[in-house]
Amino acid sequence: MQKELEANINSLNFRISKASKTVSKNLNDIFLIAVSKKKSIEHITKAKELGIKNFGENYAQELENKATNIDKNVNWHFIGPLQSNKTKIIAKYADWIHTIDRKKIADKINDECKKINKVINACIQINISKEPTKSGISPEDMMVFAKYVDSMENINLKGIMVLPSLGEKNRKQMQASKLLHEKLISAFPDAKYLSMGTTNDFETAIASGSNMVRVGELIFGKR
Repeated sequence: MQKELEANINSLNFRISKASKTVSKNLNDIFLIAVSKKKSIEHITKAKELGIKNFGENYAQELENKATNIDKNVNWHFIGPLQSNKTKIIAKYADWIHTIDRKKIADKINDECKKINKVINACIQINISKEPTKSGISPEDMMVFAKYVDSMENINLKGIMVLPSLGEKNRKQMQASKLLHEKLISAFPDAKYLSMGTTNDFETAIASGSNMVRVGELIFGKR
């Protein structure tokens, strides 16, 4: 496992570095999140030993189990749909949330963090493709909602997260996401992260302005 993981991570870092040079960035400018859902604690521990420090989880109970069984020198990113009845777990164990998309959830996350004297980093999820099957607020609602999230004492607004369509619309939606992010930064300078790009399109995402990519299979293999 160790040799395969090491080869995968080295290959991924090379590809990220190559993609980042197209936009005059270096490898350190790109925030890599290893999507570790359904992967074992052993997989995560080995990846951590190979330099990975940020891991993405989609399910609250899985996040809780891993966060309580792996040492604290990692950052946990919750990247799945947010359910009201899971906000307590997520607020306690996640360092980042990428999927805040409604006031009710923002309120609950803020309240749960307040109870444990914690400030959590958050990205607003934008439905950039406007697909009914995807979560996220509409691009037109971003600025009003960002102002609401930014007013929360226990949430740090750090940027936006998008899931562009794959295929011919991919690059166009990524460019739209970049423009949207630039609009957000103009009002909220600390919201400097554009969480965009996965295993299938992270290189295009980086070339389109992403500085935070979420990659699983290229690190851990097929689930």
